[in-house]
Amino acid sequence: HIIEKDPKSPNLIVCGDFNGGPECGAVKYIEEGFISPDFIEDGEPVTSKLKESPLSLPLLDAMNVPEIQRKDKNPPPPTLVVPELISLLVEIDESLSEEDRKTAYENPCLSKDAKERLERIYLRYATFSSSSSEQQTTDDATTMNISDVERWLIDINGRVGRGSEFRNAAKEMGWVEPVDVEDEALSDGESKGGGGAKKEKARIVLPQDGILSLEGFVNVYESELREGKFWGIAHDLAVMGEALPDAGVFESRYDRMYCSAS
Repeated sequence: HIIEKDPKSPNLIVCGDFNGGPECGAVKYIEEGFISPDFIEDGEPVTSKLKESPLSLPLLDAMNVPEIQRKDKNPPPPTLVVPELISLLVEIDESLSEEDRKTAYENPCLSKDAKERLERIYLRYATFSSSSSEQQTTDDATTMNISDVERWLIDINGRVGRGSEFRNAAKEMGWVEPVDVEDEALSDGESKGGGGAKKEKARIVLPQDGILSLEGFVNVYESELREGKFWGIAHDLAVMGEALPDAGVFESRYDRMYCSAS
């Protein structure tokens, strides 16, 4: 193995998809050599205490090192070029200040247009009358039962049981993780001893008598939005006949390469 003469100044190259630009905590840590509790990302501090790099100098962005800069002096090219979706899916009050808009993106809510699309989709899938066991023909009298939900999940994910839409829909329909005797004993303050085999996580299932309301259906996609799954939402909408319009492209440099300063 290689032994560095100075462990704090090694010859080092770091490459990766940082899933963010200058606003990303990982990028700040590498480029500045530290990150503190006052650095906020996605609405929350990324650390509870000051973290400093063990290197004597921060790493350099290889694409911005003077010796290899592009002759045209343009900034490094984007590594991510995808359809613009945030402006279509996130509700933003145009009267807000730039700072308030940033907060809205950190805690996003579906846009009015997206909710209207989801409502139209819901009415196409919903066939079950909550007032009787018979199917109705009028949209305003129907909700989604387990059969309707399964048809929807198969359309967007290929089968039932996969994807975060399935997991969140099951919870909206009333599924809760079962509590066994051992869990109840622990909640009463008894200590767990002896170790033993690791308990398997409960399998999520769609409740047989569960109903997915319009509100619950929208909540599934609100959860998708908060998790940053913009392309997943766009895919589902397109599959279900509500493809989003073309809003141009989103460009950013998420893939980066760093090198030691020495």
